[in-house]
Amino acid sequence: MNLPSRPPMQINPDFAAIALPAGAHPGRSWRQDPSRAGFSLVELLVVIALIGLLAALMMPALARSREKARNIACVGHLRQLGLAVRMYADAHQSRLPSAELLPSAPAYTHPPLPRICDVMRAYVGSAAEGTNPPPVFQCPSDRFGRFALEGSSYEWNTDLNGRSTDERRSAHFKVIWEGRVEGGAPRRMESEKELVFPPEVTPLFLDYEDYHPRPPRPGKNVAFLDGHVAPLAPP
Repeated sequence: MNLPSRPPMQINPDFAAIALPAGAHPGRSWRQDPSRAGFSLVELLVVIALIGLLAALMMPALARSREKARNIACVGHLRQLGLAVRMYADAHQSRLPSAELLPSAPAYTHPPLPRICDVMRAYVGSAAEGTNPPPVFQCPSDRFGRFALEGSSYEWNTDLNGRSTDERRSAHFKVIWEGRVEGGAPRRMESEKELVFPPEVTPLFLDYEDYHPRPPRPGKNVAFLDGHVAPLAPP
């Protein structure tokens, strides 16, 4: 049976669907809520300026905290090195290691002395073989490239080369100075000296440079012969 076809529905444009915001009801008048408006350009600039001001106030405090953490790490490294020297001495008849002060410009050439990082490699938990310095010899604040150049951020006290851990005084030795003073005749001066090694004030290692500025005091940390670590005292 054929049904009569229905004419297509006609939509009156006066009643077209309108998308309403959430919470709005058909049949009610609606206007945008001023409290829901976005930031104005002035308000946005004020917020950005406040964020910048807070960041500027926080940066010095963050820098100080970062430097304090680096100093703590440096002290920890020096304390480990002091213990490693003790272990070395226990294995070598109470004798301290012998190493070069500046491996990049050695004072001893026949034969040359090794780098302190190579002498102590086996006592700081690194493989006995290798050329890369153990990480414990690097100060986190070494911005001068000493670790890369010398194999250590820390200077070894070469006055202790080969000495006994129980030795408190050196033998007398002669110091000779020759030169001219203000263009005068050549002069020669001789004197006898003696080195004294009180453990509580005799350095084993110290920072090559002022890695930790703290004016007016020097910015160096020191590991002493008796095992403690402290900032270098002013002269």
